[in-house]
Amino acid sequence: MKSLKTTRLFVCYIPGMDLRRISPDNFPYVANLFGSYPWAKIKTLPSVELVPSLITGVYPHEHGIWQVKLKPRLNASFLDGILDRVPDIVTTTFQCVVHFFNQSFDLAAIPYRRRRAFDLKRFKYTRREKSKEILFRIGGVESIFSVLGREESIYVFNKKIKDLDSLFYRVCSGSYRLEFLELYALDILQHWNLDNPSRMKGFYTKVDNFVERLYKKCKTKGVILILLSDHGQEYVKGVIDIRKKLGGLDLSEDEYDFYIEVPMARFWFHTDRARNKITDMLHSMESGTVLSYRDMHRYNVKFEDKAYGELYFMAKPGYIFFPHDYYQPLANLFLGISDWQQRSRIFNPVHRGSHGYLPCSESEKGFIMILDNTYRVNRREVDIIDIAPSLLELVGYKRTPFMRGSSIFIQ
Repeated sequence: MKSLKTTRLFVCYIPGMDLRRISPDNFPYVANLFGSYPWAKIKTLPSVELVPSLITGVYPHEHGIWQVKLKPRLNASFLDGILDRVPDIVTTTFQCVVHFFNQSFDLAAIPYRRRRAFDLKRFKYTRREKSKEILFRIGGVESIFSVLGREESIYVFNKKIKDLDSLFYRVCSGSYRLEFLELYALDILQHWNLDNPSRMKGFYTKVDNFVERLYKKCKTKGVILILLSDHGQEYVKGVIDIRKKLGGLDLSEDEYDFYIEVPMARFWFHTDRARNKITDMLHSMESGTVLSYRDMHRYNVKFEDKAYGELYFMAKPGYIFFPHDYYQPLANLFLGISDWQQRSRIFNPVHRGSHGYLPCSESEKGFIMILDNTYRVNRREVDIIDIAPSLLELVGYKRTPFMRGSSIFIQ
């Protein structure tokens, strides 16, 4: 229920803005803000998709957005049997073409013979970019945008660093109670350029200058600016070819299923032989940590069955899986040619920066800062589910009953 409070809020959300890189050399203006305004660290989840928890105030097992869920095993149809014999490069190329025209068609790089085993439970940025309507209800759970409504809130998405100048003149120009800008460009740039410090420094400067101009504009308009980052980025120093290792175990694909993200691989077993062989193999590898689905409960991923993964192998910070289930050679080439920010992937398709590791890694620490000294934070480290109720309370709305977190700002 809305109060009489009339505070207006602008959230500048910059995924990938790593606390370790906020220095006078990289972000001089932002670095100075840390000494002037209240802020807190954010504890996150072992996931590359944090936005659903960020804007709903609940964990993945409550909103259900957790990449993939294994379907019940069914006998393949006659058509499936035919398609399974088509080379993977053919089916994935066709799927990538479909994805180009239909953003709702997701995980196109997974071969059809494996893809049909999964229910897709993802919230990829391309969907937010194309259809902001999906932000209102996530997995059946209301978000901060559905609570405030279309008249009181707006979401703006940016994925190109060159658009910051034109973007500046478009944002903070209405009368919304909450304006939420996602600067996704920095995340993309670091994924493919983090190995080039001199190049990244130029991008950091552009973001720093944008924040400075935005703060001054917000102040003129009487709007409180919030700076928010839900994770950093770890420099990639090594790759793990999990598919090659699986191929050396003399197992049939019918004995298990797998799904490989950039920092995480998950497995489902259909025979004890596969479970034992793969578990032993993973425990022998020093580049990651083996966790059961029940072990994931300690990181607030509390699914009560194996549908979202029976066994997880989390890469250690700085390592990634390659090839992974987002990689398709022709799609990689297309993205490198069509987006200059990702040009380096043409010559090397391995990520330069990554995140989504276990929360103890510094790359998984985010932050939230309020640029208004009439407020203070009530704790130095907060949970990602505390962000939604905190934003609602700032603009005069009570946290909703379904939200698990609590507000962090007090006056």
